[in-house]
Amino acid sequence: MKKKRIGIITIVDNNIGNRLQNYALQEFLKSKGYDVKTIGWRKFNRKKVVLKSFVKKFYLKLTRKKSYNYTWELFDLNIDWSNDIIPYGATSVDAHVKEKYDYFAVGSDQVWNPYFYYYVPRAFLKFADKKQRVAFSASFGVSEIPDEYVEEYSKCLSEFKDISVREDAGREIVEKLTKKEATVLVDPTMLIAKEKWSRLAKKSKYKPKGRFVVKYFLGEKSEEYDAFINRKAKEMNAEVIDILNSDKTWIIGPAEFLYLYQNAEAAFVDSFHGSVFSILFNKPFAVFDRIGTDGTGNMNSRIDTLLKTFELEDKRVKSGSFLSDLDMTYNEETVRHILERKRFEASEFAKRVFS
Repeated sequence: MKKKRIGIITIVDNNIGNRLQNYALQEFLKSKGYDVKTIGWRKFNRKKVVLKSFVKKFYLKLTRKKSYNYTWELFDLNIDWSNDIIPYGATSVDAHVKEKYDYFAVGSDQVWNPYFYYYVPRAFLKFADKKQRVAFSASFGVSEIPDEYVEEYSKCLSEFKDISVREDAGREIVEKLTKKEATVLVDPTMLIAKEKWSRLAKKSKYKPKGRFVVKYFLGEKSEEYDAFINRKAKEMNAEVIDILNSDKTWIIGPAEFLYLYQNAEAAFVDSFHGSVFSILFNKPFAVFDRIGTDGTGNMNSRIDTLLKTFELEDKRVKSGSFLSDLDMTYNEETVRHILERKRFEASEFAKRVFS
């Protein structure tokens, strides 16, 4: 029997969570017997990437410059790229591209975030037949759609064969705009076993000799947060590795991120995928409200849904009053059982929509 062909449409950017969820959705669908390709917005030349990465790595060693992060291209060698491209603004494609695939799966990540509208037209899959359009754990990244986009979102979402989203707020948006039900699934990164992520991990040069904790903050700094993190790290006799805000950040790509999480004593985050990998690698963790997100909408819904799903709401730090008595540990067995159930739900969704 010929395998069903699925083209993944997602944001392709130098964002750790984005690249990891892209890989995860690919591997999950492949494990279910589908032929899967990611369709980028520009060509991915595998041979050129290998050569350029080697040359630039050698150049960096000689010059000690920090202007280029070759780790991203090397990680993208793990993605099965299509030879076809679909630009971000595309609403149509050549017929032969559409005919190559049985389905197009858009997701995960914030593919429908109206504040990142540059990505949105492609993510609505307007170039595909309606029966080919599937959303797999797609995210709006916000709790409400601005009025100026409501009409467009209502029309485009109504034309999908089936929709699954990543957070409860996303389900509410879909049902409000289309009067159709949407399934809530976990992020694709949670559909991959910890052991597989560990095999993908690469040792980072940014690793102390002793114990360490990871800090993964996308928002602005807070003296209060930093003081708490430094105090907890000291209690653990560990150094703080700040993944995004240090002079070593340039050498950390997705695979190096996995290595740091794999070996950390604990994690302090304000990000969704920072929370996800804390759970996947069974790390004690704390999730802080993000500071400085004005103009991009309220993005808390995805973390709220994640923590609620895994019964970890008490890991959320919303104000300084929570810091004094925060317990970063949790029942790993409870989390494991929930994760098994959520993986089953995702498998059932894939079986239903890609048939």
